[in-house]
Amino acid sequence: MINTEWKFYKGRMDNAFAKAFDDASWATVNIPHTWNNIDGQNGTVGGKDINDTDYFRGDGWYRKKIFLDTDECDKIIYLRFQGANMQTEIFVNGIFVGNHKGGYTAFSFNITPQLKFGSENLIAIKINNERTDEIAPITADFTFYGGIYRELELIKKEKLHFSFGEHATRGIKISTPVVNEEKAICEISAVVENNTNADKDLNILAKIGADNIPAENPYINKTDFDNSISKRTEFSAELCSKITVAANTHKAVQFTFEIDNPHLWNGRKDPYLYGVSLEIEQDGRIIDTVVDSVGLRYFNIDKNEGFFLNGKSYPLRGVSRHQDREKLGNAITNNEHNEDFAIIYDMGVNALRLAHYPQAEYFYRLCDYYGIVVWAEIPVVDLIGGSGTFNNPDNLRKEFFNTTKQQLREMINQNYNHPSIICWGIQNEIQNKFDDVMRPFTEELHSISKSEDKYRYTTMATNHRGAFNWKSDLMAWNVYPGWYGMSRKQLGYFMDRNRCNRPTGISEYGAGGNYLQHEIKPKKPKHNGQWHPEEYQTISHEAFLKSINERSYLWCTFVWNMFDFGSDGRNEGNRPGMNDKGLVSFDRKVKKDSYFLYQSNWSENPMVHITGKRLTERRKRTEIKIYSNCEAVTLYVNDVKIKTIEASCNRQKGIFIFKSVKLIRTKNAIKAIAKYDSKEYCDSTEFLCK
Repeated sequence: MINTEWKFYKGRMDNAFAKAFDDASWATVNIPHTWNNIDGQNGTVGGKDINDTDYFRGDGWYRKKIFLDTDECDKIIYLRFQGANMQTEIFVNGIFVGNHKGGYTAFSFNITPQLKFGSENLIAIKINNERTDEIAPITADFTFYGGIYRELELIKKEKLHFSFGEHATRGIKISTPVVNEEKAICEISAVVENNTNADKDLNILAKIGADNIPAENPYINKTDFDNSISKRTEFSAELCSKITVAANTHKAVQFTFEIDNPHLWNGRKDPYLYGVSLEIEQDGRIIDTVVDSVGLRYFNIDKNEGFFLNGKSYPLRGVSRHQDREKLGNAITNNEHNEDFAIIYDMGVNALRLAHYPQAEYFYRLCDYYGIVVWAEIPVVDLIGGSGTFNNPDNLRKEFFNTTKQQLREMINQNYNHPSIICWGIQNEIQNKFDDVMRPFTEELHSISKSEDKYRYTTMATNHRGAFNWKSDLMAWNVYPGWYGMSRKQLGYFMDRNRCNRPTGISEYGAGGNYLQHEIKPKKPKHNGQWHPEEYQTISHEAFLKSINERSYLWCTFVWNMFDFGSDGRNEGNRPGMNDKGLVSFDRKVKKDSYFLYQSNWSENPMVHITGKRLTERRKRTEIKIYSNCEAVTLYVNDVKIKTIEASCNRQKGIFIFKSVKLIRTKNAIKAIAKYDSKEYCDSTEFLCK
């Protein structure tokens, strides 16, 4: 119950770490928690810039008393944070334990020395989300929600246990240096800690093949993989190593499994996982166990032919995701993660860019389990902190370098085992004026990535050509034709002109769209204006998708964004405090028409969707547009058949256009029936004609 009934105070408070401090007047909250779930989403007061925010950025204090029995005095007790934004200080019984800088990775503290067993213990935590040049991100187009916004874990271990290491991992590392159709080599490693005063003779047991499947998403029907799931225990092996760990030291262990004719992790089609476990055994007793899953896959990216998974072309077509939600901020539970993932998955994506920061480990597990390829990244966005050169930085810039490298190492080590992740993002839209710093710094980040993980790519997202000279394996563009410049039909032209000497993709593209604003033939709106009709977003994505479908060299394309998200400095589209480029509303209740466009192109599940349902008032003659991935669509108006259009006759995949459809005065019942494999699928709505 470590996550319930914390006392909370927002603001500066002296001596709040002390045991004698009186917190009776403080609020009571549960974790996950943020103090910016309202003021971080309501827009600025007179502000015009995304960095001109009025939400509270400062200290937040959390206090909780816990009781530990005397029979736990031989245990090692850790407090593990899955995420807290963005600086953390922890005190136990009034004693300072440690601090952590960075808001999106996990971290842990051994709090055993400060605890008193057989009595009550006070845990006091100070979180600060003020802007600082020391920690990325410094500024960005999203709200920096303060608080302990992911779950806490109170972990009790024997004095002999698998180490979390300096990066707060789960204690097990799985590498797959060789994978092909004929053979896979799986290396499993860990570190055994001996916190006793005596040498210990131990057996370390390694197992692979045992069923270790994470909880299924209740929002997704997984019949597509039921056959795969039933076969997950088809291979099983066990290895044992006898080791001696000296008193008050640690020792690394490693096991190597060879698997003939491995069952490959093959994206959405077959996201097969092997279960993996390590056990510490002493005198016939299991002292500690760590478990995880491994997906065996290989991949490569060609600058002319794009992404390949297990030797076959597999163009990555997906969306980006921010983790926050309306009225909740980023303090969301697994239930919200499940719902988000189901909405994304049902659209038919095969890839996700989880931007602009490491996201919850649970969400990465969902991607593993359901076969979604992932671009993960650190929150290096817009600005570099401090001043000076790369070789002669001031203290602020020096600290920025250090905390950024720390965040990169934490992200990689904590998420190393996820087969869904294929690349590590090292910067997003750092401004061109920092070129002299970013050239050597990205080279250093690239080098760190390779030293921590030699099997995955590095990548970056940019909006200027200067980054062509910055170090990474892959490149991708953030480009918004028809929104921030150019014409919406120029996406392909732009990409053809701006390819570089390494694989090039699209990391962001999109347009704003308020589902409460409508216009039959929308003109290009002002991106920072109050009029963002949904129909303009729709026709923009039609143009974008056409350009993408015509270019096989694009190793990735990611819509910006899957969901509307909080950006307190924005005031546009009649939705202050929010970026409205999402395909789905901030509260997840409304799927905009653009969502169904992508579903018609990417999903294998038959669907049909009448667009413009919210544009209910129509002229006597109107165009009716329908998205579908079926073989043919028939339109009915007031139960009268209008026309059948075959998919093969469409000018663009997934788009069925019925021109100059005649309506009657008053209400008109509109129905679309699509056929796929002799089955019918239906969608309906009602239009008014005055």
